Amino acid sequence: MGGSISCWVIAIWVAAIGGAVGSFLNVVVYRLPAGMSLSHPGSHCPQCKRPIRWHDNVPVFGWLILRGRCRDCRARIPIRYPLVEGLVAAIFFTVAIAEGASGGANLPVRPLPVGDGVIYPALSSGELAGLVGWHLLLLCTLVASALIDRDGQRVPARLFLPGLLVGLAGSAIWPHLHPQAAVVLAARPSAGIIDGLAGLALGALLGAAGGWSLDRSARPAKAWSAGLVGLYLGWQPAAVIVLLAIVCRAILRGAERIAGGWRTPGLDAWMAAGALVWISGWAAFARLLFRT
Repeated sequence: MGGSISCWVIAIWVAAIGGAVGSFLNVVVYRLPAGMSLSHPGSHCPQCKRPIRWHDNVPVFGWLILRGRCRDCRARIPIRYPLVEGLVAAIFFTVAIAEGASGGANLPVRPLPVGDGVIYPALSSGELAGLVGWHLLLLCTLVASALIDRDGQRVPARLFLPGLLVGLAGSAIWPHLHPQAAVVLAARPSAGIIDGLAGLALGALLGAAGGWSLDRSARPAKAWSAGLVGLYLGWQPAAVIVLLAIVCRAILRGAERIAGGWRTPGLDAWMAAGALVWISGWAAFARLLFRT
């Protein structure tokens, strides 16, 4: 009972961190395409330029307390800001519950060759914490890309650079970050590198194809987004997630043309949703689709 309560407390704490990260993503989505600094100036009202007080900058609650208006000039603060904060908080909470509270029961167990056989070692609490952070970095990058795309802006390549660097380094150092291995190898750097590069290559290829067929102006960004899905999750999840995202986007793009002026979620949004669903039920999907 006590352990169950502590898991929920930790998940709520992780969700609070997610709200803060969501607040930062609002800054990234607004400033990065415009070539502005992400750190200077600090959070301020775009109308009167006055700094936002720290107690008004609390994710979601700050907007509610201010009733959606600037404390100084009473200009409206778009509801999108608390919605993004709440969305990212919900993503953090979901991943914390799915992976942390379950002890990794949602994940397939990576096989480890030993001698003439194979063992399936359980993940330690530290390894699980690393996986939670690993998956949250992927999801946050996809959410930011989806929002920039939603605004009709070109997604800058540098948005993906931190995720790419962390993904390559993490794959080389900690093979356990890929619970569904591309090939069964010993737990050495080459195993994780193969997992990551195989996923990166397939994801980028599918993303480029999807970007070319659905939105030719967004091909590079879609390749980066889908490549990160493969780098972080592996080629098997990338194949399913990216292909389904392309199908969903293609179907709803047809609906956009029929309705006229109605904008549906872009490819990155579908990949973010697909990645979250896959992570939450990974073990079941791996057994169903890949017999692993």
